Amino acid sequence: MRLTVHLPDDLARLLKQAALNEGKSMSALTAEALALYLQERRRRALGLKVLERAGKARVDPGALEALEEGRRELDRP
Repeated sequence: MRLTVHLPDDLARLLKQAALNEGKSMSALTAEALALYLQERRRRALGLKVLERAGKARVDPGALEALEEGRRELDRP
């Protein structure tokens, strides 16, 4: 499917450079990045669902700290 997307110039330059470095087209790299982003959103939504259900039961505080630390690591560039 063809889709037109408008990107800020600096992001477009980064995309073009990354695609060149990886030997991929900008379209292929964009599709890969979008797939990973959507997968991560689904993973986080599932995690929230689990936490909602866990909120109804006693959860070790260390488990919640480990979960938050993992999220912070994922959010780092």
